[in-house]
Amino acid sequence: MRKLESNLLALMAGVAIGALAGVLLAPDKGEKTRKRIADGSARLRRDMEDKASELKKDITRKSAELKKELDEQLELSKTKLTKFAEGLVASAKETLANGKKTEITDKA
Repeated sequence: MRKLESNLLALMAGVAIGALAGVLLAPDKGEKTRKRIADGSARLRRDMEDKASELKKDITRKSAELKKELDEQLELSKTKLTKFAEGLVASAKETLANGKKTEITDKA
C-alpha cells in the first residue's frame, strides 16, 4: 500500500513539475502564464486533498478492521484461558478430595 501511495505521489509531483516547466517555457504573456500557474496549482491542491481524504478513509477503515480482529482474538484467548483455569481448579479439587497427588495436565 505504501509503495502505491509513494508512486502516486511521485507521479503527481512529476506531472506538476512538468506542467509548471511547460507553462514557464511557453511563449505567453506574463499575466497569462501566472494565471495558468495559479490554475494548475489549484488543480494540484484539489487532487492532493482528494488523495489525502481517500487515504484517511482507508486508514480509518483498516484500523476498524484491525480493532475488530484484535477484539475477536482477545475474546478467544480469554475463553481458552478461562477453560484452562477451570480445568486446573477442577483438577486441584479432585486431588484434594481424593487425598492423593495427581498430575495436572494442559486441557486447553
